[in-house]
Formats: sequence, structure tokens, C-alpha cells
Amino acid sequence: MSFYSKISHPQYDAVAFLKTVSLFTNLQKDDLADIAKRVTRHPYPSGVTLFHQDTPGTLLYMLEEGRVRVFGVGITGQEHTLNTFGPGEIFGELSILDGKPRSASAMTMTPSVIWMLSKTDFDYFLEKCFAFSKTLMILLAERIRTTASHVEAIIFQDVQGRLAYELLHLSEKHGNRTPEGILIEIPLTQNDLAAMVGATRESVNKAFVYLRGQNLVQVDGTQITVLDSEGLSAVMFQRGR
Repeated sequence: MSFYSKISHPQYDAVAFLKTVSLFTNLQKDDLADIAKRVTRHPYPSGVTLFHQDTPGTLLYMLEEGRVRVFGVGITGQEHTLNTFGPGEIFGELSILDGKPRSASAMTMTPSVIWMLSKTDFDYFLEKCFAFSKTLMILLAERIRTTASHVEAIIFQDVQGRLAYELLHLSEKHGNRTPEGILIEIPLTQNDLAAMVGATRESVNKAFVYLRGQNLVQVDGTQITVLDSEGLSAVMFQRGR
């Protein structure tokens, strides 16, 4: 069996997994069991592209383990990270809702386990189950708010402020508290962060020098620890334009 083949094994409890995904937490037992029969489970190593920008969207993705980056690519080839996802989150829903091509690409940032639901089955439950539809609307509203905050940070902050904002966001979403601070549990290079904040690697490096000099963050290779969240918040507000 190929590494990318569908996994079918009794030890994988689809119902138990679906209960960890907010989109399905309000579903009745029978509806949950019905969806569980239709999802498939796939393991992926780090660095695998799950789908490409401008291609048809036929699957909803649900993350069991790992981290995934969703990013857009401009006409010059420059990437901009739009979002990152961790366990229990869904992604890829927009194109299966409106039938238009993918607005971005998605790639695994770490070894990941991903469940998938086809557009046909997604549309079936969208019409059949009000709880499913309502929860999806709430999730989309939350995503719009997050996107609006991100756009505001990009527009009204300089690079230091944008980097502070992004590190705070990542520490809240993917952070693990340690004795030193909040460890961001995804490997991040300065190129990765440049794609997130919409800046060059050189300007991100200069911003990092400042943040490290203020003892706000600690960097060990691709591992970043936020030492002072309040200090980063202060930088974000001070650097606003």
C-alpha cells in the first residue's frame, strides 16, 4: 500500500476523531455516525502539498495531528501565508462551498494525519443537517474576523509590529507553555515568517534582532519561544501607524 493510500484499520475511530472537530460537535449521534462512514484518513510527511492554488476543490480537510500552512502565491512567485492550522481544525472549505477553484495552496509544516470528506458528502450534510450548517456559518464568521485583524495588522503596522502580532497569534494558536515561556510548536524559519508578515527576510531579521534584544522572544534554530507576551503586545501597539 502506498504511503498516501487511504488507511482502513479498526484502531482508527472516526467518530471519536470527529468529536474533537468543532464543526461536528453539535451533531446528533446518527448524523455523526453517518459522516464517520464517509471520511478517509491519510498520513503525510512534512513538506507535502495537499492542494494547489487555482485547482478545483473536491475535499474538506480535517487535521488530527500536525500543522498545515495555507498560502497564496503572487505572479512574481512570492508566497504569503494566509493561515496555519493545527489539530481539530478544518480547512479547504471555501472552494467546496462556492464551487470555484482553490484560492490558495496548502502544505504540511510537520508530519501530519489528515481526514477528508468529499464535496458530494459535504453538500449532502449541508442540506440535511441544520446543526452542521449553523456551526459552519459560525466558523466562517470567526475566520472573517481573524482575517480582518490580520489585514489590519499588515496595513497599520511596520515590520516590527507585524512580526510581534504574528508571534502573538502563533503562540496563542500553536503555543505550549514551558518554564521559559510559550513555545510555538511549529518549526519557523525567517523565510516562513517573512511570508506571514508580508516582508523581506532581511527586514524580518532586523525586527527579530530588536525583539530578542528586548528579551521578548528566544530563538533556537527554527524553534521560537515567546518570553513576554505583554511586551510583544506593547510593541504591536507602539509600532502602529
